[in-house]
Amino acid sequence: MMRIPQAEELVGTNKNLGVVLLHSFTGSSRDMKFLAPALNAAGYGVYAPILRGHHDRSFGGPLLGGNPQDWWVDTQAAVRRMHRSYAHVAVFGLSLGGILAMRAIEELPAVVAGGVMASPIMDGSPFFTRTVQRYFDYVQHFTGAQTDRMALQPAIDQQNAAIRDFARGVAAKIDTVRKPVFIAQGGADSVIDCQTAKRTRAGLVNASVDFHWYPHADHILTVDPVHEQMEDDICSFLAGVN
Repeated sequence: MMRIPQAEELVGTNKNLGVVLLHSFTGSSRDMKFLAPALNAAGYGVYAPILRGHHDRSFGGPLLGGNPQDWWVDTQAAVRRMHRSYAHVAVFGLSLGGILAMRAIEELPAVVAGGVMASPIMDGSPFFTRTVQRYFDYVQHFTGAQTDRMALQPAIDQQNAAIRDFARGVAAKIDTVRKPVFIAQGGADSVIDCQTAKRTRAGLVNASVDFHWYPHADHILTVDPVHEQMEDDICSFLAGVN
């Protein structure tokens, strides 16, 4: 049986800094099932929202239920929510979530730091269609439902183009960032070109960058076997922000 994902919010003892965690394109708050409690154990309040269209674990959910501009509105709302309880906010995102997190770092005054994990900011995923097809396999496996996948191909292409266009806008302003940025990338990433992380680091010419390369890790770093090391690395990064 497929579990319908729900946003997760954990109250922190450190009222100076709250953390927003943004999930991947075909993911949900479940992407953060290890990272959220690890950060909370370190004292941080954590909010892992569900981006629009991702509550519905259906074939059309991420394709038809929202777009990058909707998800940017969701990101801003998540930051406002945390800022009501915490003096400052840090935003981290996985894959698609990282693109949104970087825009939050660029533009939102309440955001004092943040990071990206396996995020194609400088270029899109060459395997976007394959990734979506794997998501379709997941939905079919847990629901028994089927769909005309070919009929959804225009929606796949449209969403891919929209995400790439949004990412280009974020990349165009990356040199304006003067806040601490955490970058994490797996060397065995099967979804994006892992070299995009190095290009993102190179573009952050005015920021303090904490770069972490995990040679054997795949795309979903937050649940990869390397997740415990990355949790420690993020906690160390945030300790320097506080």
